[in-house]
Amino acid sequence: MFRSRWLCLTALAGVGLLAGCSEGKPPPPVEFGTARPAGDTLGLQPPQGAAMALSQWPDACKLVTDGELRAFLPQAKNFERKPVKVSIINFDPMADAKPGTTGDVPRGGCEFAFNLPGNGGDHVTNSNFTVTVTALADPALVGDKYHEDKGNDTSEKGFKDLAGSWGAQACYSVDGVVGDKVTCMQGPYEFELDGSSYAEGLVRQPGPDAKPSENLAAAAERKRLWTDKVLSQAARTVAARMS
Repeated sequence: MFRSRWLCLTALAGVGLLAGCSEGKPPPPVEFGTARPAGDTLGLQPPQGAAMALSQWPDACKLVTDGELRAFLPQAKNFERKPVKVSIINFDPMADAKPGTTGDVPRGGCEFAFNLPGNGGDHVTNSNFTVTVTALADPALVGDKYHEDKGNDTSEKGFKDLAGSWGAQACYSVDGVVGDKVTCMQGPYEFELDGSSYAEGLVRQPGPDAKPSENLAAAAERKRLWTDKVLSQAARTVAARMS
């Protein structure tokens, strides 16, 4: 219903024919909660000085349960989980990779898609975040990789050192294409998060007659909220499972 209303406004504004479009009732604002990790910890222990065999990597789509997701987004519904293939190379320059520790992990990442108030009704997923495990090895090796990645990204636009404020040992963020991209380290794991939402209930659209500056401000606020209120709590949830 709300998607149709905005399409009507967009289509007719250019010719001044707004009459006949139903305004409808705006969706409720998106509500935010806090992480309440409840799943079992993974308990994986990579060999000292080496990487974990890819066959033992966790299924990333099981890192956040429906209940854990609703803890920080109480209105979320119609969940979809889409596995993301991750390709792992040897990141230890001082040693050859052991057999079975490099290659593809079909479920090394996962996109969590769901619906929040507005834009398309109950059966359209208008919001998402993705969790991707990028390393699973001896914590000393993962620490080296994380600090190398962080050093490479310090010059990227919007770099921000989050330190331990997101529940993991360390995290940092940089600007992504549609939202912030976050990299974290937790024990033997390095993982990344990103995502976005176009739910009307998150940030009200300025409208068809808005100035470019108003649209840019709304987009910036949308990205900020998704990073501060959603990605941060997803990181806390995942880090707790990895503890």
